[in-house]
Amino acid sequence: MIELDKIMKLEKVIEKLEELLRKWGLKRDQWILIANYAFKLQGYESKLRKGHLITMVNREKLPWKVKEGLEVFPPKGSVWEKDFIKWMKQTGFETDLMVYSDREIKKYLNNSILYKLPNKKLVRLITMEGNLISLNHFLTHCREEEAGIDKGVYLLGVIEDLKKASEKKKDKKSVLLADKILKKYAFLKQKKQRKQKIFDGKIQGKGIYGGKVIGRVTLIRRRGKVVNMKKRGILVTKMTSPDFVIMISKIKGVITDEGGRLCHAAILAREFGIPCVIGTEIATKVIKNGDLVELDADLGVVKILQRK
Repeated sequence: MIELDKIMKLEKVIEKLEELLRKWGLKRDQWILIANYAFKLQGYESKLRKGHLITMVNREKLPWKVKEGLEVFPPKGSVWEKDFIKWMKQTGFETDLMVYSDREIKKYLNNSILYKLPNKKLVRLITMEGNLISLNHFLTHCREEEAGIDKGVYLLGVIEDLKKASEKKKDKKSVLLADKILKKYAFLKQKKQRKQKIFDGKIQGKGIYGGKVIGRVTLIRRRGKVVNMKKRGILVTKMTSPDFVIMISKIKGVITDEGGRLCHAAILAREFGIPCVIGTEIATKVIKNGDLVELDADLGVVKILQRK
């Protein structure tokens, strides 16, 4: 059973999100709340990534020019970046901003519902079927050179959970669609098993943005956990999330286990001009908090210079 007080808190967060996007010029039919918090409001019992929303936005209606990528950050130093950080600090939530074309957004409107918030504003929530369709589309980008195989395997786990939630709600159409997608992309798990890396003195990944930096490591193993970096250094994590932008001034380099050139960390690195090595697979297992490392984003190589 979903607790009413938690629903009320969530609705307040979405009210603030609606205010933010309206301030940026996005109208009601130009963005859609997707994924598990949208399903919570529709009575599905799926796993929640605490404090993490996912918002589908119209690429052409954002107030800044969107470069390549499946998701975006507001530009560095912009008023929109300040708005975004303020919203995260006010609500304790973060949101991925997934960009879609005007034509794609209009298509997904047919797979959304209107939901009335306590302040009487109407917002769009994606349906379970619509979300599965969007995941099926995103999985086509889960290749080494794009979002990365690890992201694909993670999303297959999400779809398995959504299938269970649909079974509980007796949503047979969504159960069948989830099954179809899981079978179609089962090969991603096999690919991940075949490409396990071994540490041989250096850590190899893919370089993003370029440049070489040396610094002490702040290690974040758990997805979605942000810590306060006391000194400027190098962040090592499985994958970044939107709220990492709050500590961006302390980050002089990023190393991730997961990802391809269109992943979250790659977008962060390009937008903020930070040397980054992604897709190492083993960084969080091999590098320890406080280690001194050299990150060479030109070669996509990380070396441990000194153990803490």
